[in-house]
Amino acid sequence: MHAEIKEFLLFLKDENDLDYGDFKRVVDLRLNRLIQELRPLNREQRFRLSKLREELLWMYNDDVDEMKAHLAEEIARLDPNGDSRASDAPFQL
Repeated sequence: MHAEIKEFLLFLKDENDLDYGDFKRVVDLRLNRLIQELRPLNREQRFRLSKLREELLWMYNDDVDEMKAHLAEEIARLDPNGDSRASDAPFQL
């Protein structure tokens, strides 16, 4: 698995903000950093990351655990090394 993706998934696993506003601000910063580190991105990766940021910032459910699981699954699929199985992500709820 790509090192930056693995680092993001570990960060996500350890992130313990219970307030969704705090959670989304911290995760958005890390997501932006991940986007910078994974460049160059192909069209599908750009689309998925853009959609993830939109869901993170504008989702009205405000469920931190649900969003963590969703982000972990989707970020694991972005692996440019071809290993896109979400089950390999070191994240469990």
